[in-house]
Amino acid sequence: ESIMAHVGTRPDMQTGLIQSLHELKDGQVVRQLAAYTHDAERDLIAAQDEDGASWAYTYSHHLVTRYTDRTGRAMNLEYDGTGANAKAVREWSDDGSFALTLEWDRNIRLTYVTDALGGETWHYYDIQGYTYRVIHPDKLQEWFFRDDAKNITRHIHTDGSTDDYTYDEDGNLQTHTRADGSRVHFEYDKLHRLTGILDAEGGVWKRDYDAQGRLTEETDPLGHKTEYAYDKAGRPERITDAKGGVKTMAYAPSGQLLSYTDCSAKTSRWAYDERGRLTKATDGAGSTTSYRYAAGQLEQIVQPDDTSEHFVHDAEGRLLAHTDALGRATRYSYTRAGLVAGRTDAAGRSLKYHWDLLGRLTELHNENGSRYNFCYDPVGRLLEETGFDRKTTQYVHEETTGTLAEVVEAGHRTELAFDPLGRLSERRAGEQHERFAYDRNGRLIEAANADARLQWFYDPAGNLTREHHDYLERKRTAVWQHRYDELNQRIATVRPDGHVTQWLTYGSGHVHGLLVDGQDILGFERDDLHREVAREQGNGLSQRQKYDPAGRLLEQQISRTRPGAIEAASVAGATGIERSYSYDKAGQLVAIGDSRRGNLSYRYDPVGRLLEANSRVGREVFAFDPAGNIADPATADDAARQHATGAVNKLLDNLLKNYAGTSYRYDERGNMTERVRNGWRTVFAWDGFNRMTAATDQSGVTTTFSYDPLGRRVAKRSSEATTLFGWDGDVLAFESTQSRSALKEGSEHGWSTHYIHEAGSFVPLVQVRQARAMALNETTDAKALMEANGGVYDIEQDPLWNGEQRNAPRAFDREEMAFYQCDHLGTPQELTDHEGSVAWSAQYKAWGEAREAISEAGRRAGFRNPIRFQGQYFDEETGLHYNRYRYYEPYSGRFTSKDPIGLAGGLNFHEYAPNTTAWIDPWGLQRRKKSDPAPAIEHQPCCKCKNGHAYRVLRPDEDPGIGLSASDPAANYSVEGHVLHASKDSVKTQYISASRTYEQAVTNSTRYGTGKERIASIDLSQVQDSLDLNSDCSPLKGTTARRRAQASGEVLIVGRVPPSAIKIVRP
Repeated sequence: ESIMAHVGTRPDMQTGLIQSLHELKDGQVVRQLAAYTHDAERDLIAAQDEDGASWAYTYSHHLVTRYTDRTGRAMNLEYDGTGANAKAVREWSDDGSFALTLEWDRNIRLTYVTDALGGETWHYYDIQGYTYRVIHPDKLQEWFFRDDAKNITRHIHTDGSTDDYTYDEDGNLQTHTRADGSRVHFEYDKLHRLTGILDAEGGVWKRDYDAQGRLTEETDPLGHKTEYAYDKAGRPERITDAKGGVKTMAYAPSGQLLSYTDCSAKTSRWAYDERGRLTKATDGAGSTTSYRYAAGQLEQIVQPDDTSEHFVHDAEGRLLAHTDALGRATRYSYTRAGLVAGRTDAAGRSLKYHWDLLGRLTELHNENGSRYNFCYDPVGRLLEETGFDRKTTQYVHEETTGTLAEVVEAGHRTELAFDPLGRLSERRAGEQHERFAYDRNGRLIEAANADARLQWFYDPAGNLTREHHDYLERKRTAVWQHRYDELNQRIATVRPDGHVTQWLTYGSGHVHGLLVDGQDILGFERDDLHREVAREQGNGLSQRQKYDPAGRLLEQQISRTRPGAIEAASVAGATGIERSYSYDKAGQLVAIGDSRRGNLSYRYDPVGRLLEANSRVGREVFAFDPAGNIADPATADDAARQHATGAVNKLLDNLLKNYAGTSYRYDERGNMTERVRNGWRTVFAWDGFNRMTAATDQSGVTTTFSYDPLGRRVAKRSSEATTLFGWDGDVLAFESTQSRSALKEGSEHGWSTHYIHEAGSFVPLVQVRQARAMALNETTDAKALMEANGGVYDIEQDPLWNGEQRNAPRAFDREEMAFYQCDHLGTPQELTDHEGSVAWSAQYKAWGEAREAISEAGRRAGFRNPIRFQGQYFDEETGLHYNRYRYYEPYSGRFTSKDPIGLAGGLNFHEYAPNTTAWIDPWGLQRRKKSDPAPAIEHQPCCKCKNGHAYRVLRPDEDPGIGLSASDPAANYSVEGHVLHASKDSVKTQYISASRTYEQAVTNSTRYGTGKERIASIDLSQVQDSLDLNSDCSPLKGTTARRRAQASGEVLIVGRVPPSAIKIVRP
């Protein structure tokens, strides 16, 4: 074992007490680590750290009566005596907070703990000191039952729910039976190491260890295996994932991680100073972030672009000030108990925090001086909160269980019910009722309300494999099916109308291609940090992107790769689109150069709020009150004056009543109920869950909206038509519109649009528009099915499962597809059609209002684009953007209702973001910056074949009885050349093409043949050599070759396959 450090002590020569600790090197003192001071009674009265900050201690009869941290904040102690057996009976801070009083009744073995507000908790314990009963300040009780070894065998919670436990003879936990009756089993080896878990749904999770007891292998219920290897010091140095990808780690002698190398040999590195503090972090692309310290605390971060942030901390590490690269400082202050008391931003505007004696926030003052209050019960449950608008929300709990039963928001009541494990099972608001159900592993499996019923189905590893979305009014069901790779990452989805999207991935799931119905639609090239640097589109366009050292998008170039593409790119007839982005030292976007839209520029206040935007749309100026509410500057001069003098009228309730000629009214819960703009009045209605249900304009035209139990909008209705919306998680996946007459006739007349987004993102990639309504399954009448089957539900007779209703559709036509060209935030700027021409484009005002332009070809094809900022859908009927959980008004840059997650989403419940040049809010819940660079993980796959077999679609002339041969076993053709050209009769190579799985072979037979060809299984252990290009595509440098190989699951076999290795699996 290596020696990490030598530490020496310096004792007092008279008392022998240690005076200091030192780090030694080669026998010499390098630095002092700590110093100690004792009084004449030999009691420690001060301990000093290596930076000179000290803890202090005060005594009485050698008992500590007061101790301070390194900033002088103190706790005090009181005892029940003065001897060696005296016990502390009271503790409190200098301001009285966090006080505790302890009392004992030794006759009945009971300890009383009284908090600073007088709340008492009673702890009962047995003769050996083990707690068996706790009575909380609200008088609710907990019980603990134990076996002879004092293991807890039953825990009865305050709400009456019970957890039961059993143990083996060695005291290892064997089973855990939870409050809902679900049970988890655990297995161990002879050394008491956990080797297996049988989860409540029957999934088996396995672990294996080496002789030293280190974990070497984990296997999930699907057989996917992860392996671990260790260095001589017992630290993990190699991880091999279920696809064979290998990651390696290296360490300093002191145990700190020095490097991480992914399976493509891309390495991230870290460096440390002599005190073990991080000083440099270098990512896989070679960009370095540096860290500097002062008095033991982080003082400066130097970013890869050489800009710096500065920090000031107190001796206990509390942040006192943060200064960005533009010199804008935010400062913090703290109470005597060390809780944050205030924050003053770079504009000099302050937040103030007030706490009770238990450290709970009781009052918050925002920058406008408005108050937000909180009230708690004796055990800390929130009972009431009164917002900046002085409206009150009350939380009512069951007296006998403490469970939340009702939320009363400004007089509107929502009733809640929870299952035994505390999961929401029902909620009611007036006549509205929603219910939720879970499987034994706690996964949501069903949710229903009056408009929609949702069901989810999972594989043993917990992957969502199937979804049923019932549109109850239409009696139609959208069935989604998903497939996953060995890393349990989704790689393919069958959409409700049968169309298939397939993601081609490498490494840990980085996308390099998209197939739709087997068609090669998009290909991506990525840099060493897996950021997109090139995109090849199926319409002949190519997009290139560059980034600055800080990871921000610097350039976008969209050009044609085949003649005729993007001829409509600009009025000047240029053959491309170019966008450049410029930032200030703090990373704020200050300019965009756009070859189609000209130059755009932006200006901000000291806290990053947008003050001015200049574009071809015009000059826009803005002002805000201290709390971030947009104000109404009549002129640009007014805006400048208001910003300089702080003379903006404050919205003390954060509700915007008037802005730029538009007036607004709200209900008691903060929902916008009326908007009058240029004399045009629109009235809005809301349901009990604060979801907009209707909008009626001045002419009397009403549009209504419906939602599923997750709050996703599933229908929009007018007097003329109904639009259904389909969802893939939180992302809009399709819309389908039909006229009232078509709905009445039950025809498929109408139109539908599929939306395909970047994987795991709200950034759109492709839309497919079809001149017919979405083909959905008829919802199964489960009751009638059971009645016909003797009261038993048989899944084999359910048309949703047996496949009778939905035949595979024809593949999308290229003419139906349009490709999104988005800016740095993911906001659509253009739609380009199948020929690469601009079909739709938009110019945006600062807060998202769009001026759209549609080409004649785009108009004929029916292309339109309602997608705006990430996660937003433009409603023409209201001018609002539906934003998943809320609606956004681009005219004022604000939400029309309060944030459903309250203060967790920010202090101003209606604010979208300080600006729209760096921030996004795809869910309508909590803004975040888009410009943060993606984390660096593995780049290229290094994977082996999943099993020892491959599958080949046999040609009519191939006879498995004599074996299979390559067209030229002696050739020396490149792997990439074979993938790209082997289908040509003139090309002869040394490879035989096969597929990785039987399913892929069937797909290839359908795609390239008649669908009836023979399929053979090939035992790869009997061939000379093979290469699985679906997993290890490193021989393929080009995007097209990679996509083709992964689309067909290609495995290349070298030379010849003997007859003994061949088995016909489909005659």
